[in-house]
Amino acid sequence: MNKNKKSYGLNIMLNLLVFTKPMIFPIGLAVLTGIIGFLLSFGLGIFGGYGLLTLIGSQKTAFSDLPFGGHSINWYIAAMIICAFFRSILHYIEQLCNHFIAFRILAEIRGQVFNAMRKLAPAKLENKNKGSLISIITADIELLEVFFAHTVSPIIIAAGTGIALIVFYAFINPYLMLSAAVFYILVGIVIPFIAGKKGNAIALSLRNEIGNLNGQFLDCLRGIREVIQYNVQEGTVQEIEDTTKELLDKQRRLRKQGATVAGMTDVLIVISGICMLLLAGLLCYVEKISPSEGFIACLTIISTFGPFIAIANLGNTLSHTLAAGERVLGILNEKPEVYPVTDGVDVDFEGIDVKDLNFGYGEETVLKNVNLSINKGEILGIQGKSGSGKSTLLKLIMRFWKPNGGMISMSGVDIEKINSKSLLNNITYITQDTVLFAGTVEENLRIARKDVDIQTIKAACEKAGILKHIESLPKGFDTQVAELGDNFSGGERQRLGLARCFLADSPLIFLDEPTSNLDSQNESIILKALYKTKGEKTIVMVSHRESTLAISDRVYEMENGRL
Repeated sequence: MNKNKKSYGLNIMLNLLVFTKPMIFPIGLAVLTGIIGFLLSFGLGIFGGYGLLTLIGSQKTAFSDLPFGGHSINWYIAAMIICAFFRSILHYIEQLCNHFIAFRILAEIRGQVFNAMRKLAPAKLENKNKGSLISIITADIELLEVFFAHTVSPIIIAAGTGIALIVFYAFINPYLMLSAAVFYILVGIVIPFIAGKKGNAIALSLRNEIGNLNGQFLDCLRGIREVIQYNVQEGTVQEIEDTTKELLDKQRRLRKQGATVAGMTDVLIVISGICMLLLAGLLCYVEKISPSEGFIACLTIISTFGPFIAIANLGNTLSHTLAAGERVLGILNEKPEVYPVTDGVDVDFEGIDVKDLNFGYGEETVLKNVNLSINKGEILGIQGKSGSGKSTLLKLIMRFWKPNGGMISMSGVDIEKINSKSLLNNITYITQDTVLFAGTVEENLRIARKDVDIQTIKAACEKAGILKHIESLPKGFDTQVAELGDNFSGGERQRLGLARCFLADSPLIFLDEPTSNLDSQNESIILKALYKTKGEKTIVMVSHRESTLAISDRVYEMENGRL
């Protein structure tokens, strides 16, 4: 195993601990109440032992030198009642603090993940498994609750209570102290380390498989009609079953490992009791301690493993959590293809010039020495086969990627020096697949501009040729959009996208294969709506269909990355 793999768990934990910095006070309160609470719970058993020895007539002097030794039976009964009462209150406060910490941090992480994904989009997210992304946003982030609520403070609590117990044993005998320390370390440190080391790889693979399964379900749901049409239900179900079996196999291995850890913990606790009994008996025999002190030592060792067992039992769960943490941190730490410009200049669109542009994905060249001018107020067409680089050119102009060479300028300014917000405010980008979100028709249109009145929305819909259809719906603009817009045809979705475009009122419109999925009638409606804006808007259309580009003032032909 290489050095990086050895430090895998520690690195993930250290990176996750960064999120706890703003929560120092509640963490401190959770630790304080946790330590005192456990000591009170230990006090129940210890004071009970003291009380028993007092009750059976053991001489008080036999353990009067021990902490809290030498009192009456009534004193110990009162002490036990006080311990039980305050233990429950402190345990409640500890759990309240831990979950407050966890949920506040999870909310912060969700915000950071969404912000990171926004920066990564679209270049770094286009080829990622969408099911895996959903799994990260939901299940993986939620699983981090185990780390922040049940790992951070419990580890510190276990350390604090361990120190207090070691001090208690030191008052009895140094050998008993060393014996107890060894078993506390074995249960609270060695076993969790071994369990985590064995489970990390399985847990990470399991989290990835869950993401793959989510992706398979999404594909099946989106393509359910195709699955039925081509009669591939059995094959599709079999693929899901195969993935599920792999998941179950990994889960069984983790559960088996968890059972092994629990068994090891129980065995060690029993061994610790036996060893403490034998050692205490030997020390009594050589008159280093009294029988009463030996009894208290044995009673303490078997009743104080609570905080250490909690850590030991985290082994498998923590493996899951660290795997989830690695996936979440992977999104947060991934570098965007381009960084937003915030210290540049703002411009108004007056035209675009592309000079000697080169671009490729890795070793694959997509664009070669492309030169292009887009004049204000014109309709420009770019024609070419699929894969010729048409869409890539538009995305480079929008700074979704960085070119390998050449320059793109808007209004005479290099787009690398234009504030990203200003650049994108000048452009509206429409693809062949208009995405409609859950909500009403009006809410979907207001995505383009939230601060407009309904009359402005209707004017945009009229211009896009979709107003009459919307008003014919039973609830008009309040009609609920089905998932993925399935209650609208492809042409209707495209015209809604065009209405959004007109509502955004950007001076430059990019249309990427806007009519490739439409029949001639819907194509004619959309082209007519676009032509009416000639002079008001600058329009760039890319398509492989000559009919779509018929309204263009100029048409470029693109082939093999060249214009």
